[in-house]
This record gives sequence, C-alpha cells and structure tokens, in this order.
Amino acid sequence: MTLSVLAGAMLFAASIQVGEPTVEVVAVPQVPVRITNPVWHTAPTVEPSDYPILANHLGMSGRVDVECQISAEGVPACEAVKAIPEGLGFEAAAVAIVERGRLTPRRVDGVATDGQLKVSVPFIPEPVDPPPSIWMGPPPSNANLLAGMVAAQSLARDRNAASDFDWGLHQLPPERAMKVQAWIAEMYIGRTNAKLLAKGIAMVLAKRGETSVPAQKPADWDDWVREMDQAVASIYSPETNFAPLRVRVCETYDCGSSYVIR
Repeated sequence: MTLSVLAGAMLFAASIQVGEPTVEVVAVPQVPVRITNPVWHTAPTVEPSDYPILANHLGMSGRVDVECQISAEGVPACEAVKAIPEGLGFEAAAVAIVERGRLTPRRVDGVATDGQLKVSVPFIPEPVDPPPSIWMGPPPSNANLLAGMVAAQSLARDRNAASDFDWGLHQLPPERAMKVQAWIAEMYIGRTNAKLLAKGIAMVLAKRGETSVPAQKPADWDDWVREMDQAVASIYSPETNFAPLRVRVCETYDCGSSYVIR
C-alpha cells in the first residue's frame, strides 16, 4: 500500500470516531393507577340503647365527627374527633356504632390496603307525647301546695323512696358525673322532679279536702298512692320533668348551639 493510500485510510478511520453517538428515545405509555376507596359492605346498625342515657332523658340531640382507619380486611378502628355537646356520652356511642360496620377495603390496582374514613354521626331523640290528662279535681290552694312540698321533702329523706332509675351517669366523665349526681339528689325523688311530685300531692290533698298528708298511713293509704300516681301522671311530661336538670347542665357545660330539645 502506498503512503498516500495508507494516510487516506487512517484519516477515514479517524473520521468515523468524531461526534456523539445518537440514542433513539422511545416513549413508554403511562398506565394510570386504579384506586378504589372504602365503601360500606355492611352498614352499621343502630340500637335504641346506643343513645346516651342522660342525653336521652334530657331530650338533647348531638353530633359526633368520627375518623377511622380501615384495615385491609375492611374493619374500622375509630376515634371521635369532635362532639357537640361534649362529655355526655355521644363520643363513645358514635364510635361503637361505626365500628359495627364493615367496609370494602381501599384497593390500589386491585390490591387491598389500609385506608381512612370520616363519618359524621347524628343523634336525634324521638319525641315523646305526654299522656292524656286523667285527673278530675279542684286546683290546689297555696296551703295544699305548701303541704305537698313538705310531703315531697319527707319522701326525699326516705331512702326507700329513691328508685334504681338509671340516669346514665357512668357514661359521663367522673367529675361531671359527681356534679350531676348532686343536682339530681337536690332536684329529684327517684326519677320525678320534686316540684312536680309536690304539686301532684297537693292535687290529691285538694281533692280530698285535706291540708296535710297523714302522719300515719291510713287504712285507705293504697287509694292515696293510686291518686298521687294519677295526679302526677296528669301533669307529667319529659319536658316538665327533665327541663330543670337540662338547664343546670347547659348553664354549667357547653351544650353547643346545635342541640335540640324535645
């Protein structure tokens, strides 16, 4: 090979090494991630016993915001994050209700994973109609009313007069339960407001033309008791009976602006 040809071959070999190599970029289509959020598979069941006892007696409504972690098996584990009103047992009741339900789990591309759920649980007491009046008798005088109050206070001092009526205080924070218990001891005989009971006794005294309840049980004491039950029943309603306690509770604790009374 001549010198000129050899030099030409070397120049050609050098020329093919000059410059950057070319790379062909191929676009890969993006496949969207498919996510399905939890939905109820078995909706929570609600029982009458779920209603907080004291709130139900007082005719108070409530609302609780609940946040839940949903397992891959669809089981909720919840906590109450806000309640109106607070401290009456609505929080625990709402959590118990929601946790009875079961959900389809959150899925990512078909794979079950943990998820979250937020639920607002309302509580609305059912209205209670007062019984029709069944009392026939003259209105009590001031003397009858005073004698009725004395008799009611006497009953209050009798420990046997206290019923095992469930006020639901175990559903309240301990300090609040103690305070409400003191109010109940002051205002109620069993489940009946002392003033309501005193008026019922006064109505019986007016009907019988008496100015006081006999110190000793008379032979017709069963008739007295039956008439007192009838008198109280004729003026009783949940509102007249429990409203005074509700006022105490809401003056001391924040019942919120959205609570409803029946």
